[in-house]
Parts: sequence; C-alpha cells; structure tokens
Amino acid sequence: MSPSPSLRDRERSWKERAYDVTSLIRRRFLYPSPDNDEDNEMSKGYRRSLLLLLASALLLFAFGASAQLPPCSACDPYTSSCSQACLTCLVYGYEGCESWEESTCGAGVVCIPDNCTPSWSETSRVTQGTYDGNSWQDCTHHSVQWVTVTDSNHCNNDSDFWTRSYCDNVIDGYKNGIYPDCCDGYGPGGPDPLYTCNGYHYCTG
Repeated sequence: MSPSPSLRDRERSWKERAYDVTSLIRRRFLYPSPDNDEDNEMSKGYRRSLLLLLASALLLFAFGASAQLPPCSACDPYTSSCSQACLTCLVYGYEGCESWEESTCGAGVVCIPDNCTPSWSETSRVTQGTYDGNSWQDCTHHSVQWVTVTDSNHCNNDSDFWTRSYCDNVIDGYKNGIYPDCCDGYGPGGPDPLYTCNGYHYCTG
C-alpha cells in the first residue's frame, strides 16, 4: 500500500496545475504564436468577446446609475444644489413617462449654488392654536406654533426662498389626576394663564 502524498506534495501538485492553466491562457489568448493560425483565430475571438462583455457591462452600469436618479420634480429649492443630478421626462405616455433625460436641479432655476451652504436660524414663532390632549388620568397642554426660519447666507438664487415656515406642535404643560383639564386656567401649582385653550389643533399659516 503506497503512502499518501504529503501536504507539501499536494501543494506542489496544485501549483503545477495552476501554472499549466496560466501558461495555456497566455499562450492561446494573450500572447499567441504569430505562426500558429489556430492560436491567432482563438485570440481574436477571445478579444472580441472580451470587448463585447466590457461594453455591455459599461452600458448596464450607465443605465443602472441613471435609473437610480430621482425625477427633477423631487428637487427641493431649500436643500437641492444646482448641480444635483436628476431625470426630466421627454415623452409622456398613458402610463406615465416613457422617455427620460438626465438633467440637474439647476435647470429649474431655483436651487442652492454649489459654493454656498445655507445657515438656517429661527426668526419667528407665533402660537396659533392651543388645545388639551387628555385622558382619564392626565392631560397635556398643546401649543400649535407657526415657525419661520431664515437663511442668513441668502444662498438661494431666488430671494423668495431665503425664508421658510412650518407648523410645530409643542407640549408645554402637563397635569395628572382624575380626568384633569389642561384648559381650565389652572396649572399644577395654581392659576396659570398657560392652561387656557382656543381649541385649534392646526396652524393657519
């Protein structure tokens, strides 16, 4: 019974096989013999296949990158830079857009220039609604406030977008007990003008 090959012998065997395969590829495809017509034809076919494969991969990559872009209608005039890539529709069909073209948010004019970073700070906060969010064991006093923030750097190329506003719902009071009322004019410590309500749950702008 012959002894089993050692680990070193097995490694040598695999290295020799790998070398043989590499040599075959180099000889047949990468560096064919100029005197061997069969080698030359195989090499030409291999190069053509390789170029076709690379071209297909590049096309797929380009298509995939474009397909991941958002539509230009999603550009936000308060946050989108002028160079941000997007897709604009060229041809509309019955089921939506049938042909897209790559563009930028800057094509829509209103955008943030690339060399400017907005600096937003709160410049106004007006309470427009107050109401009671209550349950059988506690209540919360809500103030619905219309908030305005301003970009001190005036980045946007349209001055209408140097300010923006939003509605903020703030819980500014709390009481507990049995069916407490956060709109009765009394806070946890006694009379408190905060604990009054007009019943509006939303901002009026």
